[in-house]
Amino acid sequence: MSDILDTASQSDPISPVEIVHDVEDIVVDGHLEQHYNFVDYHFEKYGAYCWARTYLDEIDSVSLHGPYRDRGSEQEVSAPELRNEVIAYLKRRFSVIEAPGDRGPETIWERAG
Repeated sequence: MSDILDTASQSDPISPVEIVHDVEDIVVDGHLEQHYNFVDYHFEKYGAYCWARTYLDEIDSVSLHGPYRDRGSEQEVSAPELRNEVIAYLKRRFSVIEAPGDRGPETIWERAG
């Protein structure tokens, strides 16, 4: 997988350190209640960490989380350079970027047209 990441476009200011495709099934009383099929992008730079998730049934949008102190922490830190570079990376791949807000997900960027 690292060979793929090493060939990232020169136009990207950052590349994910890891990309993980996973599924999560919620089973209640033996019955499938929910099925999530998603890809997580993990970014580390400037001493901070961000991650982004897209659900494959909504592949046009992605949700950005962080920056955090590190991958194992939910302690938010100021790392505007990291956040801006991750947003630039995501803009090349998605039509909508969301981030957690006070009242749930908020759109922070949307492709025009």
